[in-house]
Amino acid sequence: MLKALIIDDEAKARRILQELLKEYCPQIEIVGEADDVPNAVKAIHKYRPNLVFLDIEMPGYTGFQLLDFFDTINFEIIFTTAYREYAIQAFQVSAIDYLLKPIQIELLIKAIEKVEGQLSEPQINERIDTLKSNLSQEYITRIALPVAEGLLFIEVDQIVYLNAEGAYTQIFLEGGKKVLVSKKIKSFEKVLDHPSFFRTHRSYLINLNRVKQYVKQDGGYIVMDNNDAVNLARERKEDFLKAYSTPR
Repeated sequence: MLKALIIDDEAKARRILQELLKEYCPQIEIVGEADDVPNAVKAIHKYRPNLVFLDIEMPGYTGFQLLDFFDTINFEIIFTTAYREYAIQAFQVSAIDYLLKPIQIELLIKAIEKVEGQLSEPQINERIDTLKSNLSQEYITRIALPVAEGLLFIEVDQIVYLNAEGAYTQIFLEGGKKVLVSKKIKSFEKVLDHPSFFRTHRSYLINLNRVKQYVKQDGGYIVMDNNDAVNLARERKEDFLKAYSTPR
C-alpha cells in the first residue's frame, strides 16, 4: 500500500479525488488531507506519506512553495490544478506527474503506476529542481532522460545534436558522451522548441550554438563542434541559414 496525502484548498476537490482513488486505485491508502500549505507541512511530518497529491494554486502559499519547507523531499508528488497555463512540457521533461482538473480516471491510474515505478529510483529532489528551473525560464533548460539506470539529468545547452534511430533517439552531448533514449525525435522537437534548436533533416535535430561549419559542397551539410557531420535537407537549407544567422 502507498500512503497518500491530499492537499487542496477546495473540500469538493479533495472529496472527488478520494472517491476516485478508493474506487480505481485500491493500492492507495489515504492517510490524511490538508487545505493549505501550513497544515500540509504538519500533515506530512505526522503521516510521512509515500505520495502527495498537491494542488498548485492555494491561498497564502502555492503548492511549489510547500517544497521550500523541506530540505529533502522523501515522498513522490503528483501536482493537480485547474489552470491550463502551467507548462505541461515542463512537468513532462522533469519526470514529474501533473493532473488537470477535472481529473480523468485513466490519467490518474497512469500517474499512480508511474509513481510506483519511481519509488525504487528516488530522484525526486533532482526532478523537483529540474521542474523549478524549467518553470522559471521562457524555454526548457533541463531535461530528465530515461536510461537503464534510472534518470539522467542534463542541461539543454549540453546537447550537440540528436539523431533519430527508428523509435529511438541518440543524443550526442558535449565531451563525446552519447545517450540512447526510447523516444522518437519528434517528441524532443516539441520539447526543444526554442531558437537554439533546428530540425535540419527528418533524422537530425541540432543545437545551432554547437554548429562549427556549414559546408556548401556535396549538396550542403553541417559540421558540429564535436566534428560530426549532420545532413541538411535541401528544402531546409534556406530556413537553416536564416535561423543560424539570427541572434539567439
